[in-house]
Amino acid sequence: MYLSTSLIVYHLKKQYGKIQVSDWISYNPLLKYPVHYDGKINRSGGVIYLVDGTNYPLPTHHLLKNMVIFIGDAPIHSEQSRPNCCFLPTGTDIHEVSAFLHEVFDLYEQWNRRLVDSRLENAPVQNLVDLTEDIIPNPMMVIAMDFTIIASKKLSYGKLKNSVLGSNEATQPLVNALKQDINYEEAYNRTGYFYYPGNQVATPKLCVNLCKSGKTIYRLMISEGGVPLDDTFGFILEYLAKMISHALTTNAVLSSDSTYSLHKVFFHLLTTPGVDYVEISQQLSASGWLSSHSYQCVLINVGLSDIKNLTLRSICSYVEDTIPSSCAIEHQGNAVVFINLDLCPFSQDSIAQKLARFIRDSLLTAGYSRKMLGHFNFYRQYIQAGAALQMGKLQAPSRWIHQFNQIALYYIYDQATKKLPAYMICHEKLLALKYADETNHTQLYQTTRCFLEHHQSITRTSEALFIHRSTLLYRLEKIRTFLKTDFSDPEELLYLLLSFYLMDLEAQHE
Repeated sequence: MYLSTSLIVYHLKKQYGKIQVSDWISYNPLLKYPVHYDGKINRSGGVIYLVDGTNYPLPTHHLLKNMVIFIGDAPIHSEQSRPNCCFLPTGTDIHEVSAFLHEVFDLYEQWNRRLVDSRLENAPVQNLVDLTEDIIPNPMMVIAMDFTIIASKKLSYGKLKNSVLGSNEATQPLVNALKQDINYEEAYNRTGYFYYPGNQVATPKLCVNLCKSGKTIYRLMISEGGVPLDDTFGFILEYLAKMISHALTTNAVLSSDSTYSLHKVFFHLLTTPGVDYVEISQQLSASGWLSSHSYQCVLINVGLSDIKNLTLRSICSYVEDTIPSSCAIEHQGNAVVFINLDLCPFSQDSIAQKLARFIRDSLLTAGYSRKMLGHFNFYRQYIQAGAALQMGKLQAPSRWIHQFNQIALYYIYDQATKKLPAYMICHEKLLALKYADETNHTQLYQTTRCFLEHHQSITRTSEALFIHRSTLLYRLEKIRTFLKTDFSDPEELLYLLLSFYLMDLEAQHE
């Protein structure tokens, strides 16, 4: 395996301490073996020359692809302007240096053979990462762009749901910091190894993107540790990335618990028209989610940064990790969460409180359905949560959580006016009374509303309108005559009150 001058210098410094190095050294892996200098330079390059102090002329232009290690005093050649030169202390044994360099090459050659053998055996990606411990002892991770950890070593993130970063409270701030980091976003388009400087939450890393059809799908990263995060180990990381990329194309990834029965059931339920609910009920019961249990649906709408950074799976895993007895799936670019309220140890209020901080800090919005019993309302709960989210944003755009109960009346108005406007649906005589008021400058329309809203109480209505009792009785007589009603029919009373609300909403939309 070919090594670079910078990597040889790294190992020489570890072995011999402080040494002198040229101002310019190569980071390209061109070197194969060390030899004793005999006065000739290999024009094709790839050779490490050991010079023991004899004053041989060294042509500079042939050193760009070679390396020279001087041992002892070499006054003519000690100018550090020459490329790829290294100067060891006087008294260093040249044979010892040669033996040490052979050990270095053997170390990387054996590593390379183990990687190749691993691929021939179709071992998982984790095996490639583990084999690299002797070469790069730093913490290492292979991560998908949706923050799923494919393989890792020496990580300290605690227990991660489905091996996804952001799935627990310890790593959620990290994901939020990365998806808002312009340096992290720009890294999607990088080729070759590159340095990510980190931010207040994320630590610096040396990275290589693994691409498919020109699009970054995975990333190999090492954090600060035993070897420096500079160009020295860049080509080593690129070589390992090629091996990992080959492993990923053959699906050599250890399976996780991310795909289990509940996810399949709910995904099938949401995506299959005319789904067999009897079959769904049987499958849920087999998983312990019984028809005698009560359930709630939460629809979490992601933001633009989540779409760019593919953090949807991370969001789903975090919810499942935070809320026991929940199942979160990705559907139409959102996270759909079903919660078994009987199996979950938290109350509905506690669930809302636990999710509120996460939804707010992650710049998300969410709609909550009502609590419902049994297996046959799941899709309706999904519709309910979606309605709460959509209409809640219109009514209160500054809120990040919207309950269906908060928008239920507005939902009725929205459904009722899909084909006909409110003035064509509301009580016909009440609408005529409103128009008559506008023409005659009377107040019978508002008097009717106040009278009904105060449960037909003469005293409370007159007080609310600041008019005398006799004045109210006079108006009510005219209203009864105009509407041809005695306000005793419950259905008509409901229709009148609903008509007031429909016309109010229509006025708001004009």
